[in-house]
Parts: sequence; structure tokens; C-alpha cells
Amino acid sequence: MKKILILLTMCVVYSFSFSEIKIKIFEPIRFKDVNTRAFGDLIVGEGTLEISTDKLEDDLNKKLIFKFPETGLMTNKKRWLKIEKYMMEDSDKEFKITQEKKHVKIYAILRRSTLNDKGIEAEKLEGEYVGAVPIIIEQYSKPTKILEENKEEKK
Repeated sequence: MKKILILLTMCVVYSFSFSEIKIKIFEPIRFKDVNTRAFGDLIVGEGTLEISTDKLEDDLNKKLIFKFPETGLMTNKKRWLKIEKYMMEDSDKEFKITQEKKHVKIYAILRRSTLNDKGIEAEKLEGEYVGAVPIIIEQYSKPTKILEENKEEKK
């Protein structure tokens, strides 16, 4: 009975000691001011991710790296559009957590030529396009004091 009680209290203590990093969509990707007669072949959509932590002192200096697929698809339930590329600014692809909340911009690039198809009616083009992007997020813990001391000794 004592062993079960000790095991149960240890599980409760360990569950409270872990911190959590949450990543959610703050603003979905939107393509603003899309004009099919404008010059240039690329249309850029912009969205925002929110990265937050519940225990900043535990997550401080943890490193996050974002990776995206090469291409993707979006649909308005009438027509599919191919997204040529997903990207972020280079400073946001890889960063360390220094604050409790951070907003990161994400961009999607679409070719205007996919919209300019003459055989498509306007009703099939209009509407809200939705899609899903599999984002790979790598998390690395902050360096420990022992590792830092070992590096200094080797120098």
C-alpha cells in the first residue's frame, strides 16, 4: 500500500513539474487583393502562428526549428489550388524561446496562372479556400550547466 501511495505522489509531482509549449493558428493564411489581371505571376498569402509557453523559466532558451513541405493544396470545395511553396522569414525558422508569447508570420506562394484558366467560371473561383499544412517542429532543450562546463574544460 505504501508503494502505491509513493508511486501516486511521484506521478502527481512529476506531472506538475513539466512545462508545455503550445503552437496554434492565430490568423489563417489569407491571400489579400488578388487581381487576376495584375502583372507578375506570384501571389503571396500571409498567416500568423502563436507560440506560447506556460512556464517561461523552464522553457527559456529552448530552441525551436520549423520545417514545411515543398507544396500543398487549398480548396473552396469547388476547385483545388496548388500552393507552390510555404515559407517563413529566416529569423523565425530557427529561434530560441525568450518570451512567453511570440507571433510568427507564415507565407504561402501561389501562381497567378492557376487562377487565370479561361475555362473556369467566376463562381467556382470565389469563396474561402481552406487547407492543411503539416508543419514539422523540432524542439531542443536548453544547454545544461554540465555540458557548458565540459566545453570550457576542453578549451
